[in-house]
Amino acid sequence: MEFEYSGTIYFDVDKIWEECRERNLTDVDEIRHAVLNYTADFDGVSYYLVEGWMIDAVTTEIKKRVDKELNA
Repeated sequence: MEFEYSGTIYFDVDKIWEECRERNLTDVDEIRHAVLNYTADFDGVSYYLVEGWMIDAVTTEIKKRVDKELNA
């Protein structure tokens, strides 16, 4: 049996980044944990459709922003 789902999962990267700034989270593991906490608030369907590569992509984007700010 095969099911296909087409939809969008939205991550508010700005919101997660602001949280990281406020809490002074600069380590990749800390940022990843913040992203995982963000996904915990998703409704059931979106939560279960989140894949590891999505978490990695958001974590990488936020880490780039943090590094840019620290080196400014």
